[in-house]
Amino acid sequence: MVSHPDWLSLDADETAVWRGAPRIRRVLPTAVATSLWIALLVAGAVVAVRTGRLPTVVTVGAAFLLALPAVGAAVAAYLRTVNAEYVLTDRNCYRKRGVLSTRVTRVGLANVQRTALQKDVWGTLFDYGTVSISTAGSEGVDLRFPDLDDPESARDELRRLVGAAEADADEGRVPADLDAATAETLLTEFGRLRAAAERLDRAVTDG
Repeated sequence: MVSHPDWLSLDADETAVWRGAPRIRRVLPTAVATSLWIALLVAGAVVAVRTGRLPTVVTVGAAFLLALPAVGAAVAAYLRTVNAEYVLTDRNCYRKRGVLSTRVTRVGLANVQRTALQKDVWGTLFDYGTVSISTAGSEGVDLRFPDLDDPESARDELRRLVGAAEADADEGRVPADLDAATAETLLTEFGRLRAAAERLDRAVTDG
């Protein structure tokens, strides 16, 4: 059992058993691209200032404005990553996303039909991947836990919880033959009560 995060409100008898989050290193490609772009802008600005083709203020201002979108993309990627979290309980799968507002997606374990693990070449080399969850009746993926370190353990835990939920559902399900036996017993008892009522009615009438 693990502690559940503040953003997640569980039922009284629901227990969190696993928590995960996307790896921070997923931001690395965006950060590297941003750094290269800024380096190119700085180099271009230095060349422009030294050659005197443009005023220094104009050159620096243009470089700053051109760098802003790349920096914004890197910051947004970082914020999306650190504000994402995944939780498995003994009843549900949860994914939390959102920077300015929180969005929580839930899938019940009883509805999970398929789980899958995807790894690309880099994921195989550095042991990270995405766990996908599909529910009964859906044609695609209903929920994803992307960019997990050691994704096999998350998938194995998910499969264990799904199996436990299916076992609990089977135990709580009333078998069809039990229904038939119960109905037959009730009919027999009803017949006995009816016969007793008829005997009592005849006794009262004869008396």
